Amino acid sequence: KPIQYPNVPDTFAQAKLSHQFYHQNIPALMRMFKLPQTPARAILATCPSCQTYQVPSLGSGVNPQSLGSCEVWQTDVT
Repeated sequence: KPIQYPNVPDTFAQAKLSHQFYHQNIPALMRMFKLPQTPARAILATCPSCQTYQVPSLGSGVNPQSLGSCEVWQTDVT
């Protein structure tokens, strides 16, 4: 009789299953499963249990370094 091996899900599926059970944050998923930030963020974004704790992201803008703390800063949030 031939040896049968179990089907092992790919890394993304493993990370998603692990998150469904343990609810790790993005850095933990990146470290444990060697995932880039975008797929790790997608796993958290699709988890209904974690949505109550998620703060909406404003994107990554850059504030000019030549302005001080009491000067007017302008950020594009489109």
